[in-house]
Amino acid sequence: MPGNVTRSSPFGLVSGIPQPKSDLTLVVTPASPFAPEARKGQMHIVVEADQDVSRGRDACLLVIRTIRRVFYEDPSFSVTSALRKAILAANRALYQQNFNAPPQKRAVVGLTCAVIKDRDLFIAQVAPAQAYVMAEGRLRALPANAAWGGTAIPFRSRALGASLTIEPDLYRAVLRPGDGVLICTSNLSDALSRDEVTRLLREAEPDDTVRGITELCHHHQITDAHGIVAMTFARLSPAAQASPFSAAGVNERVRVTFSGFAERLARAGAEVVWLLRGPSDREARRRAEVTRMRLAEEEQRLKHPYKEPPYSADPPPTPRPLNLDESLQSNMYHRRSPAARSSPQRPVAPSALLGEVSFRDAPAPERVIDLSDTPVQETFGYRTRLKRPGAQLSSPAIENLSNPFIRLGDAITRRFRPRPGPPPRALPRQHRADGLSYRRQSPPFPWLLLLLLISFVSLLILYGTTLSRENALRETENVLAEAEQAVAAIRDAPDEAIAQERLITAEEALAALRSSDLITATIAYRQRYDELVREYTRALAAVQKQTYFEDLTEVARHPLPGGLFDAVIVPPPPRTVTDTLSFGSIYMLDTNAGILYRAPRTGGGAQPFLRPEDVIGPVNVGRIRAAAWRIDNIVAVAQSGDSGPFTFYFRSGNEWRYSILAGSEEWGRVSERFRAVNYEGNLYVLGASRNNVLRYLSGEYGSFPLPWIQNDGGRSIENAIDLAVDGKINLLMPDGRVLIFATNSAGERAFEREIPAPQIRPPLVTAARFFVTGSPESGSIFLVDTFNGRIIQIDKQTGEFIQQISAPPDSPITLNQLFGVFVDESGSRPVLYMVNGSQIVRGSLPDRPRPFHESAAPTPATIP
Repeated sequence: MPGNVTRSSPFGLVSGIPQPKSDLTLVVTPASPFAPEARKGQMHIVVEADQDVSRGRDACLLVIRTIRRVFYEDPSFSVTSALRKAILAANRALYQQNFNAPPQKRAVVGLTCAVIKDRDLFIAQVAPAQAYVMAEGRLRALPANAAWGGTAIPFRSRALGASLTIEPDLYRAVLRPGDGVLICTSNLSDALSRDEVTRLLREAEPDDTVRGITELCHHHQITDAHGIVAMTFARLSPAAQASPFSAAGVNERVRVTFSGFAERLARAGAEVVWLLRGPSDREARRRAEVTRMRLAEEEQRLKHPYKEPPYSADPPPTPRPLNLDESLQSNMYHRRSPAARSSPQRPVAPSALLGEVSFRDAPAPERVIDLSDTPVQETFGYRTRLKRPGAQLSSPAIENLSNPFIRLGDAITRRFRPRPGPPPRALPRQHRADGLSYRRQSPPFPWLLLLLLISFVSLLILYGTTLSRENALRETENVLAEAEQAVAAIRDAPDEAIAQERLITAEEALAALRSSDLITATIAYRQRYDELVREYTRALAAVQKQTYFEDLTEVARHPLPGGLFDAVIVPPPPRTVTDTLSFGSIYMLDTNAGILYRAPRTGGGAQPFLRPEDVIGPVNVGRIRAAAWRIDNIVAVAQSGDSGPFTFYFRSGNEWRYSILAGSEEWGRVSERFRAVNYEGNLYVLGASRNNVLRYLSGEYGSFPLPWIQNDGGRSIENAIDLAVDGKINLLMPDGRVLIFATNSAGERAFEREIPAPQIRPPLVTAARFFVTGSPESGSIFLVDTFNGRIIQIDKQTGEFIQQISAPPDSPITLNQLFGVFVDESGSRPVLYMVNGSQIVRGSLPDRPRPFHESAAPTPATIP
């Protein structure tokens, strides 16, 4: 039983709002003592993507799920080996997903994975990642960032999904009571100094550390951050350790004892369960245990390297050569012969080697070739005898006398030996009548029986198919009736809250109905289904105020592969202007490349209109940060370099002119929330001055701007993401709120009111852009919800939710990269120009949905 207890707390910060849980973090704790999490240890994962959360969320979730599954399914006892296999598997899965996805949807991921097993801490990292470990009396940053004396690592250099070849960085430490670890996203590394980390990890509980990190993020204006804080505590509290016989000491020790007893009892119960199971399950378990033991032995063996034998200059001894001269039979004879064992061999005269033999010497035995039976025959009692060297051969007279007796014995043996009978017959012998053929005939093939069998099987198949189809039709009829009742119950709801609940029930019933293939089996079913979908669409528009674009068309597309538009500007109708050439085009801004494009208003290819490195007079155009329409033509604001001054570009006839904005050299490096809006010739700038909006008067761009807001009413606008001017200053906050500033009766430009985010389903989490129409006393506000691919219209005066507009489900155009919107009110019906990734899409504003209890005749819906 481990002597320490680990407690952890995840945290998340989304658009400056603290979240108790985050999709980019994972904490895995064991549910029981026999779960894989108890054997492998507690896992803590923090991931981050190179793009915004809405685009990189799927990649992060894929990495988290793959690492958790592979790590706990791996049979190895080594935590380091299992971590490496899990990270490599996650990299392959993300790389395959990026390979099959278009370039604008690809994402790479950095991660930090920490596993705490008993007292050991294992950390695996793939940059960009950040971890801080306080263990063994030392505080370490993994990796050492710029604030700790290290170097910054580019995001795509080693992140998951960028290449099939990846190798994580592995670390290991021993945790004692009071130690802790903080793993977080890399954007926190610049704000976490050594003193800050020491103070945070010395807090009493992980929740106190999370609160300190949240306050630190607000202080450094960090709006998005994610991480996990884990700390190690002793099982006994300090009071229980100091006073063993106190009430706290006795209670905690009894609790720890009972916990250990319950763990052993549960382990014994598991063993009993395995004994009660079948032999196949026990055999499978035994094989798994043998596999784990072999892996543990292999890892133990690999820890001790192979020791080479000591070097010796002496050559190794040669083996004794084999004597192949004598045969096995002669060798056995010499070993068994008493003469060979008793008397030594007599020396041979030298003349014997030359063929000269004395009459006194015994003649040398000649080598005789044995042509008798083999030793196998001798084993079975044949009469062949072993010819020993030096033995006397039988004389022909004795052989002639013994041959008749041997032949007589063989004849008697063959007489009484049983003869083999004929082989068994598969069919009885048939006696053919006279005149028939003697050729063997087989029985006739039962064609009639085969035909009857095929007919019977066909009837059974036909009957089963008919019965199955009738059951499926009956089930489809029941599901269709339930769906009709669920849709009809929506109109009978007494209020909108109950209608929302019934709408969810009807949606589930329609989903079950769409999964049935028999919905088009009959014409009646198809008609009832179409009518049901139309009624559900009307109910959806009445309850959730959901409408769809009827005429979505693509107006322009980015000329570069992988390019993305950020904003679109549509000129208003000309009134007092005679030169209307510029009114026939629409203008798109690509802030990533800093290029302003132009395309025909009726549709066509986009062409660069103003781009970096263009020469206007003596000035080289920098990166274009914003664009707007000013009375009769397009204007743009560009920055020279990353932190240089800003230049205001405007059209004079068919040429570009410029004016350097006074005071812009002090703005430095601006964020992605930089906005420039033109209203009645004046230029309003958001993101250049902290917590204020700057205004340049018309034609006085060379003069220093004035801060427009004089009294913010206690409202902070540092996190404002978009700006619109209609006589009043409208600022969009990340959570969908709109702050309105106006000139009051005392002549002070101050905070007027706040329009809260609409309460709709699905809820609005983060707003990307907005567009304000009409005068200050009328009009609407259009919010862009990138995550759900919709435009939300609310009333500008009351904040009432009017409708949410999406692309039809069967439309070939999907609004999956909705970044901005522009509303053209020059016609009889407003037209919305939407920035959808690399394309500009146009659609008419749908009619306002009818109230919930208003009765109307059914009309054809815009979608099936």
